[in-house]
Amino acid sequence: MLLIALLFAQLSHAFPEMVRHHYVNCNSCHVSPNGGGLLTEYGRGMAGEVLSTWNYENEALFLHGALKPEHMPKAVNIGGDIRALQVHRESRSVREGRFILMQSQVEAGVTAGPVTAVAAFGKPDRENHIRGGFTRFYLLANANDNLQFRIGRFLPPFGINLPHHTLPTRQSIGFGYDSERNTIEVHWNDEAWHAAISASQGRLLSRIGENERAASFQLEKFFLDSYRVGVSLWNGESERQKRWLIGAHGILGFTEHLYYLTEFTVQSKRTRGAQGDRETGIYRFGRLGYEIAKGVHLLAMEELAKTNLSKSSSLSLMYGVGALWYPRPHFEFELALHQRKNLQTSRDFEDYAYLMMHYYL
Repeated sequence: MLLIALLFAQLSHAFPEMVRHHYVNCNSCHVSPNGGGLLTEYGRGMAGEVLSTWNYENEALFLHGALKPEHMPKAVNIGGDIRALQVHRESRSVREGRFILMQSQVEAGVTAGPVTAVAAFGKPDRENHIRGGFTRFYLLANANDNLQFRIGRFLPPFGINLPHHTLPTRQSIGFGYDSERNTIEVHWNDEAWHAAISASQGRLLSRIGENERAASFQLEKFFLDSYRVGVSLWNGESERQKRWLIGAHGILGFTEHLYYLTEFTVQSKRTRGAQGDRETGIYRFGRLGYEIAKGVHLLAMEELAKTNLSKSSSLSLMYGVGALWYPRPHFEFELALHQRKNLQTSRDFEDYAYLMMHYYL
């Protein structure tokens, strides 16, 4: 099940820990108001100056600066990602490893006045073959400096937009790989607040075909230039169930080196029909990071999910440590060592490790 979960891996490219450098708004560095995906020119600059251990002039630009900005139309923005994972899993009964190509896509945006059109193309299948098809696309309109409208196929904002889609607050409740939805939303930003309201329709979970119609709302507060806290609400209805999600999250930059990301979500759902039972579950994660040298981070992580509070066997746990390194612009490596336990399959912890490799254009 862990390997299957990893197949539904990350598709966004966001660094919310940049809050420690006083970037509380996602669209300082990303075209998307919710973060992830195409980087702005300013965001590419920060990848070299702030994130990476080493960089030379213009290295963070598209194709490492080989194609100079003055030789490209100013209205065009091109990017893309290749992300892969080597996994090792070991317990009393299982010992196995696997290489997984998680992401392989090209993304482009074209701006005309206050409107930007964005599309991402390409994705790998379960056999690590690269397939065609658009993974997400949208039109983004800027009404003014604070108000934005977006319509297309993408993932509505809920909680923290992390690239780790196997987190219990992402994959378990329907925000994992291939969960983009037909969505219309409104974003409002200023120096202290962010609010978003969305209406969407799409698959309830990426691995099943059940459709869900949903409305969502997110409100976030920025303070002291390096703290971002928020709440998210979600009301969805599908062919077989109705559900509410209530979440709280925090992106906390204690210093320019120490930061903490955390999220807690409660899901309450009821099966449709007269005899439908209500089921309540809780999902949370925490990720503590410390930058020991420029671009080099030590990590401590923990996760908890209890999909049904009335069943003790629905509990799963994870805790572990890791390291994250941005050696140069365009490159990212993460190594993690975990202990995991899922009471539905075993009462014993199992060893779990992965090496993630990410390159962006």
